[in-house]
Amino acid sequence: MNRVTNSMMNQIFLSDMHNNLERMLKLQRQMSTGKLHQRPSDDPLAVGRELSISTTIFENEQYLKNLDDAMMWLSNTDAALNQIGDVMQRIRELVIYAGNGTFKEAEYNAIADEVYQLQEELVNTANFSVEGRYLFSGLNSTQKAFQRDPSTGKIVYMGNERHVEYEVERQVTGQVSFHGREVFPIRYQQYTLASYEVPLSFSWTGRSEILQIKVGDRTAKVQIPEKWSDDDKDGVPDLSDGNNFRDSGELGGYTLDELASLINESLSMGDVGKLVSVSVEKDYDRGVQKLVIKGHTGEPLSVTSWPSADFEPLPSDETVKKPTDHSHIGLASYLGIETSLKSVEFSLSDTIDPASDPIYWRLESGDNFAEVRIDSGSPLSIQDLADRLNSAAGDWLQVIVQADEEEASLGADFEAPTQKLVFRTLDGSALNIYDLKPTVSTSAADFGLQTALVMNDTNVIFPLDGLDPNMPALVNVEVGGQSYTVKLYRDQVATFSGSTWNVDASKVAKAIQSQVGADLIGYRELEDGRVALYSKTGQSLRVTDLPFGDPQFSDYTSGIAANLRVHSGITGDEINGTTAPSDGVIRIRSGGSTVDIAVSAGETAEEIAKKIKGLAGSWLDVSLYDADLSGSSGSQRISVAAKDGSPLAVYDVQGDVASNFLQIDTALRSTSDVSGWTGSGTLSITANGYTHTIDTAGMDVNDLVNTVNARFQSGDVRAEIVEDSPGDMRLVLWSPKGYVVQAQGDTPALPGSPSPTRGGVGPYNQVTTVRTSADINSTDFFGLLDDLIQAVKQGDAEGISKSILPKIDQAMDDIFRVRTQAGALVKRYQTSSSRLKQMNLNYNELYSKVSDTDLAEAATKFAMAQSVYQASLATIARIIQPTLVDFLT
Repeated sequence: MNRVTNSMMNQIFLSDMHNNLERMLKLQRQMSTGKLHQRPSDDPLAVGRELSISTTIFENEQYLKNLDDAMMWLSNTDAALNQIGDVMQRIRELVIYAGNGTFKEAEYNAIADEVYQLQEELVNTANFSVEGRYLFSGLNSTQKAFQRDPSTGKIVYMGNERHVEYEVERQVTGQVSFHGREVFPIRYQQYTLASYEVPLSFSWTGRSEILQIKVGDRTAKVQIPEKWSDDDKDGVPDLSDGNNFRDSGELGGYTLDELASLINESLSMGDVGKLVSVSVEKDYDRGVQKLVIKGHTGEPLSVTSWPSADFEPLPSDETVKKPTDHSHIGLASYLGIETSLKSVEFSLSDTIDPASDPIYWRLESGDNFAEVRIDSGSPLSIQDLADRLNSAAGDWLQVIVQADEEEASLGADFEAPTQKLVFRTLDGSALNIYDLKPTVSTSAADFGLQTALVMNDTNVIFPLDGLDPNMPALVNVEVGGQSYTVKLYRDQVATFSGSTWNVDASKVAKAIQSQVGADLIGYRELEDGRVALYSKTGQSLRVTDLPFGDPQFSDYTSGIAANLRVHSGITGDEINGTTAPSDGVIRIRSGGSTVDIAVSAGETAEEIAKKIKGLAGSWLDVSLYDADLSGSSGSQRISVAAKDGSPLAVYDVQGDVASNFLQIDTALRSTSDVSGWTGSGTLSITANGYTHTIDTAGMDVNDLVNTVNARFQSGDVRAEIVEDSPGDMRLVLWSPKGYVVQAQGDTPALPGSPSPTRGGVGPYNQVTTVRTSADINSTDFFGLLDDLIQAVKQGDAEGISKSILPKIDQAMDDIFRVRTQAGALVKRYQTSSSRLKQMNLNYNELYSKVSDTDLAEAATKFAMAQSVYQASLATIARIIQPTLVDFLT
């Protein structure tokens, strides 16, 4: 028993001794390393806390580095903005100098040159870089922010509109950069009128007229005198000499360059050059050109053509004033840059019977609108209607009646007197007019006044039934030259009924507005269920169908626009048959381009559409709709539209493919050979409400062509001869303005009915919209400087002071705003940096308490442990020694 007890005591003493030794070793390690813990198992809870504090300290150190980098970035940003502000201040000083209007041309040019150099300096400063990173390029910081486009000469932004951001605290990011669109926002407007394309050989042979050009509240006019000699030019007396009518060989013309110079240099009725810059843009590869009128003060731009006085001296006799007939088509209207709304021509005796042809119109301009309803009472004269409209609209709209005198000669040549309505908003803003009840009355459309596209969704079926329901129909909507691809999904714009998906026009209009923008597109559900879609800004509006996105069906379009009857240009009727029954040649032409398409018998509509696309190239949109993609008869429709928005003409040169198969012709074409035709009476040709009567006695068909082209001056109606087959000549009458043409009387085998209407309303044989505003382009400060340079060169002191100077001040405010935001960020980051530094001091102190050894305390504990250990050794020695002796004995 004693032996067992002694053994247990020995084990206890030895265990205590080992524990004491281990404690001493631990304290010795803590004193030598300065750390309390060597392994997580030493104290899991304490080690976990130590690691957490250590991580926080490490993160804060990285955040401090991020903040230092951010403040460095922002400091350089502020330096760049300060330099930009200095340049802007110098520009402002120059604007004030130029605005006093006392300089000579050389001095203005010197100011313009300095502004250009300052623009270059702004570009360089805006491309400020730090360590290879461009400050104002957004996230695309390796790309220069602003560069001059070599093709246009304009400064363009190359970065993106996102910010560089750093993590400045746990789960907190901070902006450290400003992109170029914040420094130079797109907030300024430029107004431009670009004409339709015309050939490089274009010659304007119109009658004398006055172009009224208005910029803001300033107006200037330029007279374009007619080049006409109504006399004996060939030395042979003719009945046509001195007959007051334009005859073959009597007209001279202006090139587009001459017209531009005439407008730019006009001073007789105001200095047009101070208001606008007129230039000619040429495309030599395609052989076309266009006239461009550009304002340089950012104020609304409008152009209205007016006829010259009723009586003026003839070029052949300066002493005698003789009556001359007005032009029914002005230069601005022909080129598509007219912004005043003009009706068709009415005879002086025309009246409007409200009972049979009621007026249900909506007129709107910005926040102003009027709904005019006249459906009872006595018949109205055209002047009565103008008075009623003026009364209804109040002080924001002006409606006047413009008259044209009767023209007659000793022979049978005659033109009856006419009149027309001219609409203008007093502040120059856009105007929209449309019928409220098209099924009851289409008088606005019939009068040529409708500016909206009216959607008729009767029996329009969504075309993708049977295909992927998630594949949208694609429609192109172009407003003022800017194109938008609109996606129309079946579930979005159609309603399932029975076994089909019926298109809802109001849903289509809503989708177009939402994707293009409510500031550009407006629509209204009309009182008969149809929907009017229009450009709120009055800019030119085009709508065309686009091919399916699926490559398998890329030759076809959804036909949404075509079937709603709003596809711009010409939309043919349902194609007659599955293949072309015979050979033929189709001619498609606009004011600037012409293409002939040879068709072989047996070709399908799809093959012909592909051929048109290939031969026409870039100036024509071509779309083919097939209801079931089968190519079967009665399910297909073809549409064509000029990309510049100009009207088209389509007719057969040979055969009848356009008229009888594709159902897409728009002209009057002789039904038989006219090579032997001789005139013996009068031919009356009507377009846009007025009629020219031509004495055809003794004429052959070539004489008739020349006379028609001289009389209409190649404006509203044009005549030409085509050869259907060798020796078989056909006369064609077509309208460059897209008007329906009608011929009566001594017609050389021309059809008696008007030319076909392919989707058009009123006087038009195709879908077209009339602009009532210049195209509006938004630009930044660099674009504003381009305008300033031009305004200075033109010496437009008033425009510089009234319009451009306030915008310079606004741009300087933008810079100040960005500098303020940058300063606020720097202040925030400085505060965050100070806080993080203090936090790290606290965390380091806490970390030291948690992880570091207190050497004094450890030394004391070690001494105590050492004493205990030595005492333990002595105690064990005394106990173990007797026990061993007892065991041995």
